[in-house]
Amino acid sequence: MEKKNTKEFTCPFCSLLCDDINVVSTNNKYRVVNLKNKQCLKKIESYNIDKNSYLLPKIFRKTSTLTNAINNSKKLIKKANEIGILNLGSDMSAIRSLINLSSQINASVDHVNSRFFFTNMNIIQRSGYMATSLMEVKNRSDVILIFGNKIMEKSARLFERAIFPNSSLFVKKNKKKVFLIGEFPERELKLLKNKPQITNIKLKLDLIPQLLKAIDPHKDINESRISKKIINKLQLAIKNSAYATAIWSTSDFSKADSSDFIINSISQFICNLNIRNRAACLPISGNLGDATSSQVTTWLTGFPTRIKGVDGFFKHDREAYDVSNLINNNEVDLAIYLNCLSLEKIQINKKIKNIVIGHPKTTFSSPPDIFIPVGIPGVDFQGVMYRTDNIISLLLKSIRELNLLTPKQVLDQLA
Repeated sequence: MEKKNTKEFTCPFCSLLCDDINVVSTNNKYRVVNLKNKQCLKKIESYNIDKNSYLLPKIFRKTSTLTNAINNSKKLIKKANEIGILNLGSDMSAIRSLINLSSQINASVDHVNSRFFFTNMNIIQRSGYMATSLMEVKNRSDVILIFGNKIMEKSARLFERAIFPNSSLFVKKNKKKVFLIGEFPERELKLLKNKPQITNIKLKLDLIPQLLKAIDPHKDINESRISKKIINKLQLAIKNSAYATAIWSTSDFSKADSSDFIINSISQFICNLNIRNRAACLPISGNLGDATSSQVTTWLTGFPTRIKGVDGFFKHDREAYDVSNLINNNEVDLAIYLNCLSLEKIQINKKIKNIVIGHPKTTFSSPPDIFIPVGIPGVDFQGVMYRTDNIISLLLKSIRELNLLTPKQVLDQLA
């Protein structure tokens, strides 16, 4: 007999962690029923089980029992001289268990997006910046500067949830002024063409610091190649703002000449605004549990990522414990991947041993030595994750029952 019911769903596949989604679940297959954003809808439903899903463990391409997969994994761990663990996204409890495992097997641990963590951290360490939350942007920000090029692809509901929400406590959405500064795709701009509050300033990303210098009324230097008319419009909006906010995603600047310099220019500009206005920054983190991983790893070890367990203690080195590089350069003889969120193909190095602990739709460039399927937080099991602003942690409930182990259960058995 068919089972069908509607469930509330908090989406773990984006750093916004939208908690206003409803799904209908029928025999463990779900569909979203109240979401207009086609990009988000497609992404959420792409994790449904199909003929290509792996629901049973595999050892050397052959289906196995969980007991055999765990035992063979332990043997590979015992034989390995150097182990690298690469986190491709999971919930809070899995990260705790990951850190515990690394301390017992003396493994290096890294997040796949860690190179972007460090850009924002460099600013915190060197000069600091004034941060805000999604709720503040929603309820108080009247002038919003969005820098980059792909932020709307990675956080598809950012405008709907925070910038132009249906309700706001202090600022009406038609009173907000939004400036898109960078090289945003035309397809994204077309979706916003009916919003007169938005001004698109097409600018090479490397020229962002020059634009911010041009806006500064004390400098009167314009090397940004942007017209004086646009500069004046920006200056006037910022001057009259009650709460200006700068938003960016660090990965947008990965191909720029100096992402550190760009982001430092933005954060310093916002700090300077606070002399006479209220202003703040909102960096948008990556979508593979980046904020959760950084938070939990820092609590437990004192470092956000790129650590190594050494006899119960932890060392940190940005270069030495870059696990992606260690794997690519054959500097570990065992790679362990934890993947509860990514649909990107894992690039397996066939010259070393590989264990993948991943959701059923995990894909690889070539089969790993051992694959152990686990659930997805918010889909298959209840979990906790941190939102991009690092202020709010949200409870994610399950919407289907596949009887898969949680990543924490697998990692604890390996430890």
